[in-house]
Amino acid sequence: MHLDPIPFRLAPDARSRQLSSFNDRAEIRWFGFRGQWVEPGWAEIEFERIEAGALGGGGVDAINGGVIAAGFDAAFVLAGLGHYDSKAVVTLELSVQFLSLARAAEPLAFRAGVTKSSRGFAFAQGALLARRGGAPFATASAMIAPASAPRAAGSYAAEVADQTGRR
Repeated sequence: MHLDPIPFRLAPDARSRQLSSFNDRAEIRWFGFRGQWVEPGWAEIEFERIEAGALGGGGVDAINGGVIAAGFDAAFVLAGLGHYDSKAVVTLELSVQFLSLARAAEPLAFRAGVTKSSRGFAFAQGALLARRGGAPFATASAMIAPASAPRAAGSYAAEVADQTGRR
């Protein structure tokens, strides 16, 4: 990863509640993911189990690219939950760079951290790593935001575009 994460904004007790809620989410359990915090500002997602349907990327023993993208999405959401006192964090943008095959036979972890944030959104970076160490199998970057009350169609995108100078 290029940048170290900024430290979590939420206190440990608030993060503990966020983590418990995150790990209880249906989609997290469905993918076989499990999240944890790593100080000072890392979120990690590990596979508790890998189903046969998650395989097939570049060969039958590698994790499918769509599952890798989902793992990064989960890691970025968890990283955001360490910064925002919100029941949910959403991914506004996700970019994944696949570097080599991630074999299911070895323990893997998605590691993500927020590198820059404001009240309304944050930028984050992450990597898919083998627990034994070594070069990443994939890297990713994202823009995330705390979920808020429903807005008129397109208004949130316009607000983010104004704040990031992307208009």
